[in-house]
Amino acid sequence: MVELTIQNLIKIIIGVLVFVVIVLAISFFFRDHFMEIFRSSDNNIDIILSILK
Repeated sequence: MVELTIQNLIKIIIGVLVFVVIVLAISFFFRDHFMEIFRSSDNNIDIILSILK
């Protein structure tokens, strides 16, 4: 059985925090593009192509 020491707990907490920060950064970066997709259905192709560039 694996022991949960203080060092392991600190590593797990730091790993979770880094993961959360990365997810938040990606969501803020792409927020405008994805919100445009859901707002308008007329120019979805143009928005998707602009994301892929």
